[in-house]
Amino acid sequence: MSKVTIYRFELYDITTDGNRKSHRWATREVIERLRGTVLEDTATEVDASAVASDIQGMTARDFNPHPRTGFQRQVMP
Repeated sequence: MSKVTIYRFELYDITTDGNRKSHRWATREVIERLRGTVLEDTATEVDASAVASDIQGMTARDFNPHPRTGFQRQVMP
């Protein structure tokens, strides 16, 4: 399987007149196209299938690239 590097990022939010962190992760190319700010220290390598959601190059909302950490969402056998 091929790997890609994804990042957390911030976008300008017109309703708050400030930057806010996105609920998605994305590749650098997509973030730059959106004119967002890449949060460099969040670089994470994942399987390319993780960014094949409804928006090419972005993950699903609230994606967790570190499934072994954070809130447990399923029971593993």
